Order: sequence, then structure tokens, then C-alpha cells
Amino acid sequence: MFKRFGILAIFITFVFVIMIGCSSESPVEGQSDDTTDEQNEEQSESSEASASGEQLTIGVSINALANIHNRHMFEYIEEEIEAAGHNAVMVNANGHAVQQVNDIENLISQGVDVIVVQNGDTDALTNVVQEAVDAGIPVISQESGWIPGTSAMFAMNDFAVASELYMMLAGEMGYEGEIITINHNDHPAIRARRNIQDAVLREYPLIENVNTVTSGFPGTVEIAYSGVESALLANPNVKAIWATFDLEAIGAAQAVQAAGRDDILIVGVDGEEEALEMIRDGGPIIATVVGDLRATCIEVVEVAEKLASGAETLSFYSIPYEIVTEDNVAKYLD
Repeated sequence: MFKRFGILAIFITFVFVIMIGCSSESPVEGQSDDTTDEQNEEQSESSEASASGEQLTIGVSINALANIHNRHMFEYIEEEIEAAGHNAVMVNANGHAVQQVNDIENLISQGVDVIVVQNGDTDALTNVVQEAVDAGIPVISQESGWIPGTSAMFAMNDFAVASELYMMLAGEMGYEGEIITINHNDHPAIRARRNIQDAVLREYPLIENVNTVTSGFPGTVEIAYSGVESALLANPNVKAIWATFDLEAIGAAQAVQAAGRDDILIVGVDGEEEALEMIRDGGPIIATVVGDLRATCIEVVEVAEKLASGAETLSFYSIPYEIVTEDNVAKYLD
């Protein structure tokens, strides 16, 4: 009997030792392990640095902040540069192409790692972009078109954007009637949309462009207002106004409202608040376009990191966008 109890006691002791060993290796559920907490904290800190682990200085030069699209683009890129653990050097040319050239030259002299050019004048910046390339600084074009020497370009597919907008208007008009077009030649996005205006008009000859208003930037709203006001006096049968961006559309809408014409349809691009409110209220602006600038700026920073490390990138990155009409405008106003 004693022998049986002795064997049982040894067995129980052996099982108890194994249980203690297992419990010492695995923390109890619901409790935190000090080592795991330290590892998580280290991972959180390291996530703020770039993929290469190098802190960069990224220079951002914008032509102007006179519209909501540019302001958001400028603000978001600064936020994303800093969120990635880099230094941002931000400069604004206030609408002057010569000043933007000077701004970029200053960024070159400061020895930044990458330069992002926002809403620049393609032709005016050709030489200074080459200066940056010669200094070994990669240049990213964001809504500035393709400038020789740039490593990557971010832009909406403005041919697709314009096709959707002007085909929408053509349909609303029944593919016939008189229109006023508004455009200018100083920016690649505007040139692309103007070219689509011409293409749609060639396809539908019963739509007649009776007046083209040449806009500019800055001062776009006032220029568009004055041009449309005069054009409506000479052409009272106009059915629609084909603008290339929202500031033109807003100036045109103000002129239309001042003339007491609630039957003229207008479209724009950029998602200005006043344009969105008119869409919500039933016109005269009936559509605009909003690009996903936040996602784009995140990707711009990622591309900047790759370029700084010497990696190859794509030459073109398309900015996602959405056509905004009365069906989805509440999302953007809210």
C-alpha cells in the first residue's frame, strides 16, 4: 500500500512541476508582457521614419493658393511629409511664375533631397528643373504637367475628366444649341480640357460655340464674370457654359445669376465650396470634380523616399477623382 502511495506521490509531483514550467513561459491572458510592450513601442517609433530609415528634407514649391484644390494639396503634402518623419520646406509663389523659379533655386541652394513642384507653369520651370537635376536633386511634378527632367508626374487624367463633364453637358442640351467656353493656355490641365471641348464640338456640330472667354490666374472669378457678362449680352440664346475649372465656373455663374438667367447650365473642376453649394441648390453649376488629394500626397511622399534612395519609380501616377453632382454633393459639403 505504501509503495502504491509513493508512486502516486511521485507522479503528482512530476505533473505539478510541468504545469509550473508551462505557466512561467506563457503570460496569463489579459496581462501584458514587459518585453512585448517594449517591442511594440520600438516598432511604433520606427514607423515614423522612411522605408530606408533616412530622414529627408523635402522642398515643396507651389505656384499659388488662390483655390481650394491648391490649398488642400499644399497642406496635405506638408502633413504627410512630417507624418513620415521628414522635414518639409514649404514655399508659395503667390501666383507669380518668376517667383516660383526663384523659390526652386533657393531650395536647390539649401540642398534639399527632393523637390515637389505643385501647380507650376510647365514652360517657365523647364530651366530651373534642369538646374535641380544637374545638382542631383530629383523633382516630382504634382499637377504641373510633364516638365523635362522630372522623375515622376502626378496628375488627374484631364482628358477623361473633361470627356465626362462635357459629354454630360452635351446630353443635357440634347446635343444642340449655343454655348460659351472658358479656358486659357497657361496650364497643362486647362489645355487638356480645352482640347476635349474642341473634340466634343467637332463631333456634335449642332452645338455651336458662340464665344470663348480667355481666363487667367489669379483673378479668375472676376475675369470670367466680365467675359460672360459681355458674351450673354451678344448671345442671349446660350444654353450652357463649358468652364475648365471651378473659379471660372463661379465667375460665370455669378454673371448668369446677375442676368436673371436660371436656364443656363455650367460645370467646373476642383470642388470649391461655392460650386458645391450651387450644385446642392440646383444650379447654375450642376457638376464639378474632386480629386483624392490626401491619398495622392501620401503616394508623393512614398515616391520621394524611393527617389532619394536611388530607386526607380513610374513616370506617371494618376490622381483618383470623382464627378460630383446633386446625387453625391452632400458627402463633400458634410
